[in-house]
Amino acid sequence: MDSGAAGQAQAAAGEAAAPGGTILKLLLIEDNATDARLFEELANESGEAIAIEWARSLAEAEQFCDACCPDVVVTDLGLPDSRGLDTVDRVLRLAGDRPVVVMTGLGDPQTGVQAVQQGCQDYVVKGITDPALLARTLRHAVERHAAERQVRESEERFRALVEMSPDAILLVADTGVVFANPSALRLFGRSRRQHLEGMALATLFAGPGGGALAAVAAGVLAGASPQQQGQEYRLADLDGRLLEVEASLAAVRFGGRNAAQVVLRDIAARRAREREQRLTQAVFQTTAEAMCITDARQRIVAVNRAFSETTGYGAEDILGQTPAVLSSGRHDDGFYSRMWQSLEATGHWRGEVWNRRADGVLYVQRLTISQISDDDGTVTNYVGVFSDITAEKEATAQLQHSATHDALTGLPNRALMQDRLTQALARSTRDGGGLAVLFIDLDGFKPVNDTWGHLAGDMLLQGVARRLRKCVRESDTVARIGGDEFVIVSIGSADAEAASTVADKVLRALAPPFQLGVGEAAIGASIGIAIAPGTDRPVAAPALLDAADHAMYEAKHAGKGVWRLAGQEELAATG
Repeated sequence: MDSGAAGQAQAAAGEAAAPGGTILKLLLIEDNATDARLFEELANESGEAIAIEWARSLAEAEQFCDACCPDVVVTDLGLPDSRGLDTVDRVLRLAGDRPVVVMTGLGDPQTGVQAVQQGCQDYVVKGITDPALLARTLRHAVERHAAERQVRESEERFRALVEMSPDAILLVADTGVVFANPSALRLFGRSRRQHLEGMALATLFAGPGGGALAAVAAGVLAGASPQQQGQEYRLADLDGRLLEVEASLAAVRFGGRNAAQVVLRDIAARRAREREQRLTQAVFQTTAEAMCITDARQRIVAVNRAFSETTGYGAEDILGQTPAVLSSGRHDDGFYSRMWQSLEATGHWRGEVWNRRADGVLYVQRLTISQISDDDGTVTNYVGVFSDITAEKEATAQLQHSATHDALTGLPNRALMQDRLTQALARSTRDGGGLAVLFIDLDGFKPVNDTWGHLAGDMLLQGVARRLRKCVRESDTVARIGGDEFVIVSIGSADAEAASTVADKVLRALAPPFQLGVGEAAIGASIGIAIAPGTDRPVAAPALLDAADHAMYEAKHAGKGVWRLAGQEELAATG
């Protein structure tokens, strides 16, 4: 068959295939030109669309096989470079994943059978005269090969799935285990299949739930229940270690007999995670501190019971919102900006925040915010843990107030007054502002105590404190420093005129009688005034107080109900 003949054969095949059939590409390996031509004519007469490439030897066939990619290879067994059944092996290797059909002599069908046993799809006898028989042989060879390949690939996929499955897979029959995959070996603590194959179910399925699982498997084998899905059992491996598994069983056929496929999923890790999740959830819900979890966009995804008790918001009210719904309005944007800068830099933030409850009441909380990130470092959640410290803050403030204020009148005590005076003197020295100290001693207080008792005296002192507050500005300080002695630190009183104006105002305020319930009491006051000398000659707070005290005694000696101003020489002497 020359190239012209081959072209005519392909053209004829193309015409035959024109109505829509599929062209069968065939590689013919035959060194006898007459036999090759007869094969071609018989193929053309079949009416099938067959395109033939002709190779005269195995060496030439190697070139054609790569170039034309035939659907089927037909070969003679007697070739210039190979003879007999050895040709079968060589052609099978040459064909790869393609079907091979051999041609045998008229009196040698046994060779064809042997070729099929070696892996060929079929054989034809040289000299056949039935075109339809030849076409059927070729088509069936291709179809059978494709079907066998699908079965083989399916078996390979199934075998790979079984071998690579993380679940333990067993095939059991009435004689015991007939197959175990690697995961089953690991689950039961063995390294080789021989250690499990042939083992009785009662021996393999040990532990608390082993008997129940063996009974189910026996039922599947007997046909009582064709399958069971997802039942959990507690077993033991062959070394006695407890196992927690989820078992699924199904009836199958294996080796021509009834069998049961048993799939065991190790759920110990899942059970441990579930227990850990239950514990975490219990801790989350029962902890005394309020907890709030948001997603990366700061949308609230979970809150605990303490959160609802603290804020007044139930989970159904708050989920999906941002923590901004709790904002009190007492913090500016800069506060929150610094908070988030710290959080992004370190992953945590701790501090005190004023927030608002659902009923509108403000409270202060001690808050810790933490970032939660995944393995890639991407932030997935924020967790806020806080406690209401309003009562604690109020108690602290009350203690601080008690330490710095007079318990009876609520005025600053001596310590706080001296601290404020020291600060005021520092500002006066720095900025040049005026400052005066008025030392006030009540006149006629002792007879009130002696006549009506200490309760009346206390009421009188409280009344004096109220009137003194009305005599000064917000920036001034009125303090009770002991007994019936009071001090006014008057900011801005830089000269005698300004200071005396305040002193006269005090004397007028104290002149009206005080109603004490048990009677009416009239008192007066003696006032000593000391004025800070200014930036040119700074003075300490104790010196200024002493000067005012001395001036107060001068007022007492002058007949009471008056004020006296400490002179500069007196202030210098006390300093």
